[in-house]
Amino acid sequence: MAKSNFPSLLHLSYVLQQSADEALEQETGVGLSAARIMSTLDKSKPASQRDIAMRLRQTEANVSRQLHSMKKAGLVSITRNKKDSRQRDVTLTAKGASHYQAAEKLLKRQQAKFLKILNAGETKALEQAAQKLS
Repeated sequence: MAKSNFPSLLHLSYVLQQSADEALEQETGVGLSAARIMSTLDKSKPASQRDIAMRLRQTEANVSRQLHSMKKAGLVSITRNKKDSRQRDVTLTAKGASHYQAAEKLLKRQQAKFLKILNAGETKALEQAAQKLS
């Protein structure tokens, strides 16, 4: 197979995301986008759609579309903000918390499997670089 000139870090990012999304869908019924949103939520403290979008560096429209399907699946609760009716408050439901715990475990297993390819020094360097870059 011919080697691509596509930037290797972007290609790696794409491969990891696709692999994670596929595994999450198969094992937890939740995709990577939903898992990322759930990672920003709490069962007891509401977050606004705007806050979620800012934390994830996504558009509010994209987050809103994803939240709509997550609400239909019973993963999140969305209510009008009492102080500003234009804003929506989002909280994780018990079902959402359960799905997220399963997703988080799966993603950690997948990461550990990926990192086994590297030696200890390479693993530490990669984790430090990922922290610095993100």
